[in-house]
Amino acid sequence: MNAIARTLDRILAILKWPVALAGVVFLPGLVAALIEVVRAIYREPRPCLAFLAGAGICAVTWYLLFRRRSLGGFIVVLEHEFTHAVFAWLTFHRVVGFRATLRSGGHVRYLGRGNWLISIAPYFVPTLSVIAIAVLRWLPERHLAYGSAALGATFAYHLLSTWSETHRHQSDLREVGLVFSAVFLIAANALVYGVILAFACGVRPMEYLEHIPGPTFELVRRLRS
Repeated sequence: MNAIARTLDRILAILKWPVALAGVVFLPGLVAALIEVVRAIYREPRPCLAFLAGAGICAVTWYLLFRRRSLGGFIVVLEHEFTHAVFAWLTFHRVVGFRATLRSGGHVRYLGRGNWLISIAPYFVPTLSVIAIAVLRWLPERHLAYGSAALGATFAYHLLSTWSETHRHQSDLREVGLVFSAVFLIAANALVYGVILAFACGVRPMEYLEHIPGPTFELVRRLRS
């Protein structure tokens, strides 16, 4: 295990609960900003029709295929373990084993102790949506509707797969702590869903993020008064 990985593991261990506390503090703003994006879609859905269509198709496909122990179930396991591996690489851990099966789940082995971010990443990071957004940035304008539909499908997939995988018996969540998982994942997913919806509907992510501090500071002001 290299020194960079050890250093990052120590830093993340120190930041674990401060990050969770920040999630609690900014949760009102995250929820308010997410609700505002949803309201904007409801008021003017036309820019998001392709995105919504892709999400709807994915939801139907999930009901027919992905929620059952079939090819869909294997794809869920594969994507889950791949996200673990990506965050192991991002924190400079060498991945030495990767397994994804339909019947017995999957597992990623890497050198070193690891950190909570590797364990919890699949429950808030929409890996397929990140790939879809990267592709969208390079698509010709005439193909943007197809790319938006693909983004909608990955968005719905992340929402449904995360919902099905997040429970108190999940070993990843027990490893990092159920209390921390609950506190962190609510805020993290509110942020992720809001950013993706804003991007899909033509709102600049920074414009969306600017709506977060206001409700949070207002809540703090009221609590102090």
